[in-house]
Amino acid sequence: ILYSFLIIFRFCGRDAIFIYIHTIMKHFITTYEDNFDFALQTKFNMYQGKGLDPEIIIGEKIDNDKYKRTTVLHWNWIEKVIPKCIESGDDCIVFEDDVRLTGDLNDLKYQENDIIWFGFRRGRLENKNKTITGTQALYFKKEVLLDLYDYFSNYKNKIQIDNLMSKFCVEFSKKYKIQQPKSSYCYEQEHTSLISLDDWSSYTKPK
Repeated sequence: ILYSFLIIFRFCGRDAIFIYIHTIMKHFITTYEDNFDFALQTKFNMYQGKGLDPEIIIGEKIDNDKYKRTTVLHWNWIEKVIPKCIESGDDCIVFEDDVRLTGDLNDLKYQENDIIWFGFRRGRLENKNKTITGTQALYFKKEVLLDLYDYFSNYKNKIQIDNLMSKFCVEFSKKYKIQQPKSSYCYEQEHTSLISLDDWSSYTKPK
């Protein structure tokens, strides 16, 4: 998305026009090979509904060896997702492949924040248990990405991605401005999940 602002003011009796270009933002959908058709449906839905054209990142699937149910997404963010974001050279939004957007993404305060966690299930970083569950949609300024990569790569154990992302946000809360809207900007299209063990009924209805 190209964000631009048209500024018009009077100078010496004439109208002066300037166009200020804010940023070009890159969008990604994360998935794995067996779920690729589902990710394509999500991509089509985003294009039809929001005019977005996200790139699909195909990660590894669970093999119960290196890529376990609780670690596969951690590995995929290290090996696939964050490198793709860094390579783009732009600010990025990363969606999971089951996302159905309900909120207007233009309402998000990109200029004021370095990270916006706007797709989630429950939890808040300001709660006593500083954990957000669900990484359905996150925005990152490009300046965040190297720290994110280093933190994910050097973390002592491989853990669930939302737990890890929460820990990163807490640890880097003084360096980066992080926002979580009061409610999620999306819900989840129900499908067969190899990772989530939750009852999906709470997360598959538009809000």
